[in-house]
Amino acid sequence: MNKSAKPSAPADSANPLSNTRNIQENGRHRLVNEQMSDDIWKVLLVFRLINAFCVRTFFQPDEYFQSLEPAWRMAFGPDSGAWLTWEWRYQLRSSLHPALFAAFYIMIDKPMELLGFFPQFRAEVMVVLPRVVQSVFAAICDYYTWKFAEKLYGVGSRTAWFTFFMTIFSPWQWFCSTRTFSNSLETTLTIVASYHWPWGMAVDSESGSNLKSSDVTSVQAKGVFQTTESVKHLRYSLLLAGIACILRPTNGIIWFCVLMPTIMKLLPGSNSTTSTQSPIQKDYIILIREIVLCGSTVLTISAISDRLYFGEWTFPPYQFLHFNLSQNLAVLYGRNDWHYYLSQGLPLLLTTYLPFTLMSIFKTYKPSTTPNDKFTSNIRLVLTSIVCTNIAVLSLISHKEVRFIYPLLPILHVLTAPAITSFFTTTNSNPESSTKTSITPSQTTTRTPLLIFLLLLNLLISSFTTLSHQSAVHTLPTFLRHRFESEALDLRGVPLTSPDANAYLKHYPGVNQYFAPTNQPIHPFDALGEQPFVGFLMPCHSTAWRSRLAYKEMSAWALGCEPPVGLEGEERERYRDEADRFYDDGLGFLEREVWVGGGGGGGGEVVGKKKWPRYVAGFEGVEEVLREWWGGKGRGEMKEVWREKNSYWHDDSRRRGDVVVWKFE
Repeated sequence: MNKSAKPSAPADSANPLSNTRNIQENGRHRLVNEQMSDDIWKVLLVFRLINAFCVRTFFQPDEYFQSLEPAWRMAFGPDSGAWLTWEWRYQLRSSLHPALFAAFYIMIDKPMELLGFFPQFRAEVMVVLPRVVQSVFAAICDYYTWKFAEKLYGVGSRTAWFTFFMTIFSPWQWFCSTRTFSNSLETTLTIVASYHWPWGMAVDSESGSNLKSSDVTSVQAKGVFQTTESVKHLRYSLLLAGIACILRPTNGIIWFCVLMPTIMKLLPGSNSTTSTQSPIQKDYIILIREIVLCGSTVLTISAISDRLYFGEWTFPPYQFLHFNLSQNLAVLYGRNDWHYYLSQGLPLLLTTYLPFTLMSIFKTYKPSTTPNDKFTSNIRLVLTSIVCTNIAVLSLISHKEVRFIYPLLPILHVLTAPAITSFFTTTNSNPESSTKTSITPSQTTTRTPLLIFLLLLNLLISSFTTLSHQSAVHTLPTFLRHRFESEALDLRGVPLTSPDANAYLKHYPGVNQYFAPTNQPIHPFDALGEQPFVGFLMPCHSTAWRSRLAYKEMSAWALGCEPPVGLEGEERERYRDEADRFYDDGLGFLEREVWVGGGGGGGGEVVGKKKWPRYVAGFEGVEEVLREWWGGKGRGEMKEVWREKNSYWHDDSRRRGDVVVWKFE
């Protein structure tokens, strides 16, 4: 289906520049619009790359523990120090997402290793690499959101441009799109698949498209899949949708809503012809064939990837549903009210756009009066059903998170754009607009002060969430990595080449005196022995792990929070994970579950206990317990070496206050 050009009488077919068929909805030549698309893509790529480096806050553990930690293990082996959570041991997650980052880890690190780059520089590159990769997917998401809006509302239309700027100024996109969640990749896959989907199958005998009515009749007469190019777009859509469903099985709800209107047209009583030789029947045969072929391809690739990673044949989506339905383990990570997505999820996703979204959804059900509007309304109705069905189904699940509905955000932007466009623009009545040289009526922006205020508010929210709120837990691994470099690498004669060296030199000006080269062998644990370098007395997964600590020689431990897999009844009710036990009784936990060398208290048998580290990181609330346990036993000196403000408020009392690092001597 021709998705953009409005056919007209041919002029000079030999000269494409003079061919009026190439003039598109916005009055510009097709080649000009194509060049503009290329330029927009480059701008988005740079924009999201800047976005990636501006995100300096922590959001949720899955950003690291469900993607980068297994990827680190894939790339650098089982002895690399990566932390695999219980989901990976029970094969609940697809290996496709971490395999993507593992491939980049290997491609970038191996040449650096062969060329003899210093370990400090290699560590810096490995730390920033995932965000750089994810920024490309974020830019793709933005680009195809805009292109999908152009497909729906017209090339170069004001509504499509409003969709573009909504995406750019979206606080949630700035906050989350460059983070390495599977939900972020799922969102990109969903909108790209939606763009390539053959929405022409939604055309019925009474509706049109952004083609003229005569061309709609032509599409109906010949079918949607008239060319190999149209079938190729269908394959793109199905393959991407299949991968999205493998990554997040709940993505299937979206494609159920997309397919159902198409399937319903085959049922008896529909307006569509039922002749086996009709073009629409041929379209459905092609659709079913491609669903089978593309679905089989995705399942095969996924099965092979999981077989290589887990060492046996497994199907993670089934395992995921089995554990969460049969054992209801998800509720251990929180229960939410049924209205969470309505009262919190959508407001967080949309922020200042929310009133316009509600307005647009209500207008979706308003009857259209023109063929072109009817076609757009048909698609908008499908998109609205996607949003409503997803929220309704996911609201039935006890554990809810806003990122679970993140794939709906580009769709919501596309749906919301007409309401924002009509609210902030007016169409000028110009007698000359009926002339042949004027393709679109002229429009002016209204309510400019309000528009500027809303944009500034979005920028303020974006800045606060990415630069301030929960920033210390993001900075902490960087500080510890640099501290490890200064004690275990630079002190052993390796030149300090870290680009961020000044970040910790300014905190420790006296460290420069130790940088004199030595003739001793370079090995981190020559200086540290078997003592762990750092322990994290924080709620589990409060910071990133090996993907930001980098060095496998940097021995560390943290409090765990494994769920009670296999426990039932009273045993399950009484179960307390490691973090719970520490916060229930800090002194008792340290006495029972930590071993201090040299015969000090809190010792006893070392089997099953954590070795006391050189540094301890925690929120400021644990300081009193540490001082009482360490100083009260006369073990030595406890010295604060780093402190940073983390947040202004937090719903978890254990995570309130500054983040502090103490050194024990």
